Parts: sequence; C-alpha cells; structure tokens
Amino acid sequence: MADKEQKQKIATAEREARERYAQAIEEIREGCWRFSSKVRGQAQIILDELVDPDGESMQSLADFEGDVGALALATPLDLITFETWLLGQIGDEDALDLDISSHRELWFNFGAWIGETLRLRHGGHWLFAGDEPKSWRLGFSKILLEIVPHLFAEQLLMLQAGCVKKLLLEVDRLDMLHHEQVERDGGKEIDRFTPQHYIRMHTVPLGQWMVMDFKTLDRLWNKAAVRDLSKAVRKAASRMGSANSAIIERVAKALAEADQEKPIAQQTGDRGLFEAVAQIVALKRTAAPLAVDVLQEMVLPALHIGIPDKFPPLDEEDLTRLRKGVELFALFVDIVPHKYPADDEGFLGAIPHDQLSTPYRDRSTLEIGKGDWVIINPKYLHQMLLEYDSKRLMDKYDEFLKYLRSEPKAPRRRDDGRMLAETVARAIADLRSCVGTASKGKHTLLFRMLPPPA
Repeated sequence: MADKEQKQKIATAEREARERYAQAIEEIREGCWRFSSKVRGQAQIILDELVDPDGESMQSLADFEGDVGALALATPLDLITFETWLLGQIGDEDALDLDISSHRELWFNFGAWIGETLRLRHGGHWLFAGDEPKSWRLGFSKILLEIVPHLFAEQLLMLQAGCVKKLLLEVDRLDMLHHEQVERDGGKEIDRFTPQHYIRMHTVPLGQWMVMDFKTLDRLWNKAAVRDLSKAVRKAASRMGSANSAIIERVAKALAEADQEKPIAQQTGDRGLFEAVAQIVALKRTAAPLAVDVLQEMVLPALHIGIPDKFPPLDEEDLTRLRKGVELFALFVDIVPHKYPADDEGFLGAIPHDQLSTPYRDRSTLEIGKGDWVIINPKYLHQMLLEYDSKRLMDKYDEFLKYLRSEPKAPRRRDDGRMLAETVARAIADLRSCVGTASKGKHTLLFRMLPPPA
C-alpha cells in the first residue's frame, strides 16, 4: 500500500512539474511575441533584422570594433530608435522599478524575447529552478554555456544609455562562440547538450583535490600562540586576491577573540575555522572542481585501466548499450579491464579505506558528503600516474573509435564522447600535478566535496 501511495505521489509531482514547465514556456513565448510586436508597431523596428548577423546593426559592431568614437558616429538609426523606444517605456521614473506593473511587464517580455531569440538562433533549452523569472536559465545545445535572460534584461534596462549596444555585443559574442564550435566540428552543427547536462550542473556535488603543507599547519594550529598564527594569516592574506577578503576577515575576527598566548587547537575544535586557516596558510595546489559522479565513474576508472594495448570483444550487452546511445567514452572506460586493481567498496568506488585518514584533531567520524576533508595517501595513486599521458589517452580513445567502426554489428555512431574524454584527460592531469606536488614537497593530498553551483 505504501509503495502504491509513493508511486502516486511521484506521478503527481511529475505531472505538476510538466504543467509548470508548459505554463512557463507559454508565458515566455507570449512575452516574446508581445515585445517584438509592440516594438514593430510603435517604433517600426523589426527585431529579427536588428540582430541579424548580416544586418546593418550587427555589421556596424564588427566594422568599428575597438574604435568607440567611430562606432558612436556610425551607429545605425534603427539601433538608436530601438534604444530610445525601450528606455521611453520606463516613463517618468528615474530607473527601472519592478514593483511598477508596466515596468515588470516590459522587463519580463524583454527577457523572454532575448531568451527565445537566442534559443531559436542557436538551439537550447529553458531551465526553470523556480517561479522567479530571474532564476530561469537558457542552456545552449551546441556549446556548454548558460545564460540568464531575465537577469540580463534587468541589467540592460538599469544601464539605460548604451544598453542596446551591450545587447548586440553579447549577441555577437554568442554568435562567435557557436561559430568557433562549428569550425572545430568540421563545419557541422552538432547538438551535444541536453537539459540533463545542465540539470546535473546544478544538482551534482563537485569533488576537488588539494595539496596542503600540513607541517606548517600543524606548527601554527597546534603549537604556536594565536598571535603568531594571526601574523601568518595576515602575511598569507597579503598575497591573496580581494575575492577572499570576506573569509579572511572572519578568520581574523575569530582569532582576535581567542587567548593570544595559547595555541588555537587548545581553544577550539571548530572544523570550519581549521579548514579556513589551512587554505590561507598551508594551501599549495588545487585541482579544478569536477562533478563527483564523473570523478567516480570516469576519472578513477580511466586511471585504473591505464593505457590499454587492445580492446575486448563487444558482447551483446555492449551492442545494446551502443544502440541505446551510451556515450562512447563511457563505454570505453567500462569495457576495458583494469590494469591496476580498484576497491569497488572503497572511497569513490576505487581507493581502499586503509589509504585514507582524517585531517582533524578530534579524529571523529568524517562526513565527506557534508564537506569534511579526507587525506589520501599519494603513494596509492603515484604508480598509476607514472605512465599517464593525456595525449596517449586521447590517441587510445581514437583507436577505440576505429575499433567500433570495424565491428560489423556495431551501429554507426558519431563521436559524442570526445568532450567527456578531454574532460577526464584534464582531470587526470590535474590529479597527477597534485600528487606530484604532494610527493615532491612531502605535503598532504586531500579530497573534499563542494556543493553544486547555484
């Protein structure tokens, strides 16, 4: 009975989500139509022509790129007319005010037109994280890039003078990014990214490798007086960018409230403060954060298989997965046997638990899923990384594609796994650099999980 009720709840939730999606799409398309129709009726501007890459307005940006004075003199009349009309809709108010119904309608319809125009131009997917249009995103299908049309529309309307030029420059930038991708794809327009790719970006946590000088950290945290730790924090902070100022200020405040004559370790076991201090005074290297499931299911398996000499025969299950559209690099990683044994029950599905330890003085249970750090023995990874080479991995993947094409029973597929392969190759190179830094300097290799991007 409970299972039946649970299935009904899931079905209801899915139906309601589909209905909300359909309603939002209808509102966007209606807003887009209302905006373009109003501009055409009142300002005699056809917006499709205004943003046409071969049109006068877009060409004026290309012809006078970098020459602000020449661009100002050569600004097409349609561009000036559209900006005058757009800002005129704000009326007598000094600035956009979304609490005014006419302003909110203008803003919503403008954002809808921006998003729909770019979606129809390049292909993409609307992604709705809530009811507030400022959170609605557009993810492109040919390049991995998101924009937030309604937030951009608000910024343009707040900017006022020059807002249409900024709009056209952004349209031109997106055109260029798509053109460059077509060139890389040999003149073909390939839809690579589905809504699921973008949903994962905001739902799957990230994993990151770090290298710390724990000898220095141990001295400053466990042995030195707080006043000396504060000096070290201030010295290290002077080399860090302004983006870190907020966390540095919080650390400085916490240390200022402690007894200056005693080590901080004797006064608190706060893991958050420990981690913040460690990143300020002891951080030596980090790898780029990457989705944890990619690390677990692609990066570490690719590391454990090494560089294979040959490929195993394809069985019926492999052929079925190919027909169902499995990414080719995922298949490559899955069917090639491991050269180095992995512990399926271990950390990230590969690393034995006896190769892990805690960085925290209290030695209590680690909750890695909630952000706790874990120490990894770099020796476990060192041997595997010795033979690793990004180019050799990509060359072997190319051989695998040829192998698939040589199999008469295998369906003919385009290479949809290259971006994943390149991502994995970079991730392993990042890990290799971290392990090298840890081994050479006798530093500590750590792993942490980060929340998905907002």
